[in-house]
Amino acid sequence: MLVKRRFPNQVPLRIKSAAVSYLSSLPQFHSIPDESLIRLAHRRTRLDVHDRWVAIALILGNRIPIPVAGQGRPRWQPRETTTPAKLRLISGGRVVR
Repeated sequence: MLVKRRFPNQVPLRIKSAAVSYLSSLPQFHSIPDESLIRLAHRRTRLDVHDRWVAIALILGNRIPIPVAGQGRPRWQPRETTTPAKLRLISGGRVVR
C-alpha cells in the first residue's frame, strides 16, 4: 500500500521568469500536453509537480527520455538465408564437397 506523506512546511517548486522564457523556447516540448509532462516528471522523480514549466525543468535536469508518439520501433525482418536450405549431418572430420 502506497502512503503519501505531507510535510507541514512543504513549499511548491518554483521557477524564475527567465527560466520560463528559456523553457518556453524549446521546440521539443511544444506538442506535448501539460498532463503528460507532469505525469512523466512525477513518475520519474516522485515529486508532486503542479506546473508545466517545473515538469520541463525536472525532465531536463534529470535527463529523462521523452517517448515520441507516432514512431514505432523498427520491425525485425529476417535476412536472406546464407546457409543451404537442406542441412546435412556432419559426422566429424572435414566437410567433403
